[in-house]
This record gives sequence, structure tokens and C-alpha cells, in this order.
Amino acid sequence: MGTVTERFKKNGKPSYTAQLRKKKKGKVILNLVETFPSQRAAENWLKNQERALKKPGALDRAVNAKRRKDVSACVQDYIESSPDGFGSSKSQMLSYFQRLPFGEAEMETLAAEDFVRLATDLLNGVQARPTDPELDTPEHYSFKPRKPQTVNGYLVTLGAVIRFGGPIAGVEMPLAEYEQAMRTLRHQKIVTKSAKRDRRPSLTELNKLMDHFAKRYQENPRCVPMHKIVPAAIFKVHRRGSILSQLWDDYDGEYGELTVRNLKHPRKTEGNDKVLTIRQEAMAIIDSMPRIDERIFPYHEDTITRLFTEACKLLGIENLKFHDLRHEGISRLFEIGLKIHEVAEVSGHEDWGSIKRYTHIKERGDKYEGWEWWPIVTSPLPVK
Repeated sequence: MGTVTERFKKNGKPSYTAQLRKKKKGKVILNLVETFPSQRAAENWLKNQERALKKPGALDRAVNAKRRKDVSACVQDYIESSPDGFGSSKSQMLSYFQRLPFGEAEMETLAAEDFVRLATDLLNGVQARPTDPELDTPEHYSFKPRKPQTVNGYLVTLGAVIRFGGPIAGVEMPLAEYEQAMRTLRHQKIVTKSAKRDRRPSLTELNKLMDHFAKRYQENPRCVPMHKIVPAAIFKVHRRGSILSQLWDDYDGEYGELTVRNLKHPRKTEGNDKVLTIRQEAMAIIDSMPRIDERIFPYHEDTITRLFTEACKLLGIENLKFHDLRHEGISRLFEIGLKIHEVAEVSGHEDWGSIKRYTHIKERGDKYEGWEWWPIVTSPLPVK
């Protein structure tokens, strides 16, 4: 027989917890617990559960079902088993699966159509519940459509859990179902691989951006100095996250070196610290920043992206992303005559194959020589 226990919430209102236990040879083999706002609802639930468990084989099926893990638990096991952790993108995606209704599904019972439905939902812009409970509003769940390349990234990340997480979570992963779904999703072009971007800003576009950001800072010195960060992205040739996390203590201006912590890596980002070469142009930008924080550029990633995107839209600059500035900077290094290994010492690429795409670039000299913005880019930023 089950029991119903009355409890009181912090607001003084009662709640009723129904508990049903089944034993075998004196050992509890099934423990079902649910909470209800009324005693009658709790008692009805108990009656329905007891009636259902009396059917042939129902108790065994219920016991086996309780042993199964949902997607969220399997993902958590996978996360906790990694000694080196994951990069921010992979961590964000894994957390996202845990916060979606999909995260509550039993991993072992997932079928191909479940993965197809997940991908379609992601493509249409379904939103997971926010990590901050205060942001859990109806507006948060408005659809924000994603590109097939983005959906592919999510599904590939989930695929790593399914391929390698079985022994970790102690479950039989639905690998065949996942792979069948991925074949269908590729055929339907719901998921696609990202095309390599070759977008580079022209000097005219950069001058527009610099003029916009410099005026903005002149009018309000409390705002983010984007007229420093944009050229820093070009001449340091580091990713946005690296630029904004770099510390003064890791910068050695005397030897032209900078230790970049947790440099992005496809397999091991956490703890992947590399000492990279910093060229004179980048050093001049760094040296112009005030030492008001342990970080050289103490600003938030989302803020940088938002300001850059808004400026491009305002100025009519199409199809330009902040990450394209890194592409511009690496292309420039080849244009001024650096070899692959010399570029890698600046950019941090471990696999030279990743930068072979730039080898078609001819040595043409430095288009930034005599750039009109150098005096402003390298002038000391006033301390607020």
C-alpha cells in the first residue's frame, strides 16, 4: 500500500506527497514518488499506480524503466567524466540538451524520429529553459530560427555523447538510431556542414567602423572602446574569447610574447596554454590600454558581438562577422611575406593544415602601412 504525506510550503500552503513502494524478498525494488496540490489527487494517483502494477509483467517493466537514465543524466555523466573539460561552445551545447524537454527522454528508448524531431525543433528556433530562473518568461521561449550549420553543430556534439558515453553512463546508447537520423537529416538538408568563409573587410569598411566607434567613444568614454578591440582582433589574430580573457600577467612586451590560456582545440581546450608571438602592431595596441583590470580587455563577449553587429547594420556593411577580423589578420600575415610556421606562431594553429587555405594568398605588402587610424589606435586610452 502507498502513503500520502501532508507537507507545508514556505508560503504556508499544503502539498501532498504520494509514495508507493514495492518489495521483493524484503528489498525495495520500486519506489515511486509524486507531489500534488490536493490530497484527493494524491490518493487517485496511488490507486491508478497500484491498479496498473497488478497487470501481468507491469511490475518488471516499471522496475526496468526506473533503471533507465534520461538524456540529461547521461550528458551529465559524460561531462563529469572528462578530466580536461570542454570548450565553451561544446559545454554550452551539452547544457542546452539538458534544459530542453528532450533532456527528459529516456536515452535507451530514443528512436530515429526523436533525433529528427529534435533537429527540426532546433532549426525552427525552439528555446531551452534559461539557466537563470529569473529569465524564465514567456518572451524567452519565442522562436529564434537557426541555420542548418548550427543545428549540425548541436547534433554532432550530441553524437559524441552517444558514441562514447555508453560505458560512462552505464546505458545502451541508441547509436544505430542516431546514425539513421543523421543520414535523413543530411539528405533533407536540415543539417549541413559550415562553408568556409572568405569574407574580409575592405579598408573602406574598416574606416567606416573605426570612425563610428571612435566617435561613439569620444561622446561617451564610459562605453566599450571598440576602436581598440577591432584592430586588436586583426593584428593579434586571436579569437574573440581569447582576446577578452588575456591577462596582463601573461603578456611579455620585452620579448613580444603572450601566453594564451585554454587555446581553442578540437579535443583539448581546457589547460591548452600556448605562448604565442605578438607582433609590434599588436603590442602597440596592448600597451595603449590602461591597467585597470587583470585582463587587458576587460569586456564581455556578448557585448562585443552585439556592438559589432549593430554597427555593421547601421553602416550598411553586409555579411561581416567579428570572427572575419581574425581571417583578415591571418591573410595579412601571408601578404606581408610570413611563412606557414611563422603565421602559426602568431595565430596558435597547431595543425598547419588548418591554415593551408591561406597559402594561395600572394605576397603583396602591407595594406595597413600608413593607415590613417594608427595614431588613434595606438594612443593611450585614458583611465576612467
